[in-house]
Amino acid sequence: MAPCSLFVVNPIARGAPPLDVLRLASAWLEAEGWQTEFVMTQRKGDAVGVAREAAESGCDVVVACGGDGTVNEAANGLAGSETALAVIRGGTANVWAKEVGIPRGPRGAVRLRKEGRRRRVDRGVVESGGGESRYFLLMAGIGVDGHVVGHVPEGLKHRFGALAYFAYAVADGARFKPQPASLTIEGETAEVDLFWLLAGNTRSYGGLFNITHHAVVDDGLLDLYAFTGGSVARKLGLWLRVLTHQHDSAPGIEYRRVREVRLATAAPIEGQVDGEVLGFAPEVVRVAPRALTVVVPDARNDLFAGG
Repeated sequence: MAPCSLFVVNPIARGAPPLDVLRLASAWLEAEGWQTEFVMTQRKGDAVGVAREAAESGCDVVVACGGDGTVNEAANGLAGSETALAVIRGGTANVWAKEVGIPRGPRGAVRLRKEGRRRRVDRGVVESGGGESRYFLLMAGIGVDGHVVGHVPEGLKHRFGALAYFAYAVADGARFKPQPASLTIEGETAEVDLFWLLAGNTRSYGGLFNITHHAVVDDGLLDLYAFTGGSVARKLGLWLRVLTHQHDSAPGIEYRRVREVRLATAAPIEGQVDGEVLGFAPEVVRVAPRALTVVVPDARNDLFAGG
């Protein structure tokens, strides 16, 4: 039986290739003996169900054609399956595609189905006390960036891309009030005024700069930064330290490599995963080791253990 490649296309993703270009690229796969199929998403969340159905039917590869939100949804739909996730660039930041070196053009990205390499990578998991859960491939943020992702105007996002998030974070983040929180990491509990909790499975934040710059995507750990509150000047200093990679041991910042962190707050706190609004108050962030198969270029990359 011929191998199957299902293309999940977000037609409104910023910078996504037109469907006719994608079909021309997929013709190379068909010439190599693959069966190809295209599904267009119509609303947020569609890619989860499409990817899940593809995995249940035994499809070999699901190709996410869109931004990091589409990639995140497809990864959630492939939970617990052996179906691999591949990516064609499109969307606001293309963080995963940039980090692993996916070619810019659809034809080069499609050729990775044959010429690339399959790797098993970790996924992060965010859970609520009510049993809701969401996987992430890149990172999860709780606090100020959850607030920013939920409130940045759509017009700014589509016009300026990742820069809109950064500008809004600097402007609105200065007014964001830290929240008293209890953090339990590897059995140790600390009471903090939480400004921002960032758990990175990969390194790039929004495609702009590396915050979790030590992260390895298949080491069974998340790189965790806890930023505590303070004055406006201290918050602005935090951004400067991040931009200059001086944030690992700065005052008010704790860095750990963890398997799980538990979070308790008096009031619900906002969160985001892979740049998408979480939709529930997170209480646990943990790693699911080597829980997803991805198709990436067959080249050395220190994002992976062993390069």
